Amino acid sequence: MQADGTNLPFADVIVIGAGVAGLVCARQLLRAGLQVLVLEKSAGLGGRMATRRVEHAGQTVPVDHGAQYLTADSDGLNRWVKELLSLGLLTEWTRSLHLLDADGLHPEDPNDEKPRYICPQGMSALAKHMATPLQVHRQTRVVSLKPLEKAWQISTDNGCVYQAASLVVAIPAPQMLPLLEEALPSTSNLLSLLGYAEYLSCIAVLAGYGEGIPLPDWKGIKCLGDPLMVWLGLDSSKRSESMPPVIVVHGGPEWSSLYLEATPSELEQAGRDLLAHAAKRVQPELATPEWMQVHRWRYSLPVETMGLASLGTRVSASDAVGLPLVCAGDWCAGGRIEGAWLSGQDAAQKLLEMLGIPLPARFGAL
Repeated sequence: MQADGTNLPFADVIVIGAGVAGLVCARQLLRAGLQVLVLEKSAGLGGRMATRRVEHAGQTVPVDHGAQYLTADSDGLNRWVKELLSLGLLTEWTRSLHLLDADGLHPEDPNDEKPRYICPQGMSALAKHMATPLQVHRQTRVVSLKPLEKAWQISTDNGCVYQAASLVVAIPAPQMLPLLEEALPSTSNLLSLLGYAEYLSCIAVLAGYGEGIPLPDWKGIKCLGDPLMVWLGLDSSKRSESMPPVIVVHGGPEWSSLYLEATPSELEQAGRDLLAHAAKRVQPELATPEWMQVHRWRYSLPVETMGLASLGTRVSASDAVGLPLVCAGDWCAGGRIEGAWLSGQDAAQKLLEMLGIPLPARFGAL
């Protein structure tokens, strides 16, 4: 029997979204002794910390088409990075990137050098590691949120209905807004904040080449002021220095926005156009890959962040004390992996404070 007398699946906390923020938050809540369930609309985990497996040079290799690497500036994330390094899940990829600007291609300023970490098995392996102790229902898209007297009711597109005493929503703000518009009063400040959140889009192109192409002397290029692309990375350098090249190109937001509703054939042509542009600016051979894949990121990076690592409130369907709701994600604390990580940490702390539960020992460590 559940909180409202029904037999619906019930959890202390349901976390919507198995990106970095959602997984980090869920792990901390689980450590605090709460029963936690994560609902994820996709088959994979990690959000933009995403990896595809492709056939290249006679073997199946991972290719990161979302977040390209991880940097750590905060003490908490640095501790987690050290743990991942000891487990072999992370390794340092490079300290120096290249820049492509009006002066051409050149190494970045030495003052900007810092450790960039990657996962040899692909960035999505970090998400799988974080999800290990968690109960996650994948391919479960939430379509409705309803505050009842004693619990949240969460309905999904596969016909399942869940209940939870508390709710954490950790998805892009534009996806969050229509769900919360049904659950919150129209005067809610939270709705206003969500309405201001905007995202940049990105078309990502993955391309593989044969052994005859010269290996580049760069690992990653930040493209400054380029009309079409913002990033060009030698993804194969994360796996093996001797592997024939695999590159990942990220299109700029303005150019990428032209293809958000493109057909598959139009998207493929956009990918070829982006490779042709990279060939003109960096290396001619990039125009003729042996294979190519294109991925569309509708919510790539937030235009601005809220300045708060997470947002919490209580929602009431009656005069009773409201049900806890916390919202988190990269739109709160920053578009890098670290921003999502910090947001997830803050969301867990905020919810525990709302519930009057002491923070567990070594809170912040994973």
